[in-house]
Amino acid sequence: MSQPQVRFTWNTHWSCNYRCTYCFFDEHWAEYGKRNVYQTVDQWMAHWNRIHELYGRCFLTINGGEPFAYPNFVELLVRISALHWPINVTTNTSLHLEEFVKRCDPAKISISISFHPQYHAIEDFLKTVRFLRDHKADIGCINFVAWPPFLKDLPGYIRRFQEIGESLKVIPFVGEFEGRRFPDQYDAEQKKILGLSEDWIDSKRPKGRVCTAGNRSGLLLPTGKVARCGQIGDRYLVGDFFDPGFTLMKEPMPCDVEFCPCDEWKVIPDERAPEQAGAWLP
Repeated sequence: MSQPQVRFTWNTHWSCNYRCTYCFFDEHWAEYGKRNVYQTVDQWMAHWNRIHELYGRCFLTINGGEPFAYPNFVELLVRISALHWPINVTTNTSLHLEEFVKRCDPAKISISISFHPQYHAIEDFLKTVRFLRDHKADIGCINFVAWPPFLKDLPGYIRRFQEIGESLKVIPFVGEFEGRRFPDQYDAEQKKILGLSEDWIDSKRPKGRVCTAGNRSGLLLPTGKVARCGQIGDRYLVGDFFDPGFTLMKEPMPCDVEFCPCDEWKVIPDERAPEQAGAWLP
């Protein structure tokens, strides 16, 4: 079976039962949450059926907020995965994992889990990892944001995960802490721990390069609007997912953002010309 040629990143809603200090939405949950649009499973399936008619099977990455806090989320996953897969869901692991492992097919749906020391004791979180492994869940990755106050404990965290045969995906913190801008202000030793090469920051500056975000991928926002990507957000809306006439952009366009840590231009490569396959043009 051929691989999907279109990807949607779906921010289910601006709502979360955690309040991590380093979250992009810290101090903005109430403001953003006023814009949430909630739909029933049947309503969502009408939209995803229409997308299937347009683009065939799509690749979905799902996050939030916390996606498992969305009403009837596991039922929604089960039904969407009959049309679209692979699906990867990012979660803080606090909700509905037992229902997830019972009902969701790991051949179609993987789960990426986030370790948050502000809420998780390391040993309790390792038990959650073991629970998922014991129930044959496909764990895409185990995420950890390298917020500066966490760095002193990071080597110990890495060691504990290695001791149970797991690896921690350490994500550089992007933002301000104590008047310093990160990831620019990590020192040489911290960059080594994080696996950041000297040219890492420069490699994340895509401005002016042709990008397929919006053309072969889209960011589905909690409002139902589709943005070109997460870095551009509301500044460039491709359309309304709930509109029966919705489509993605017809052609790739140059990027206008200064910094893109998520590499959202990397969609799903194929054998076509680079400008059509998610690669940057020189």
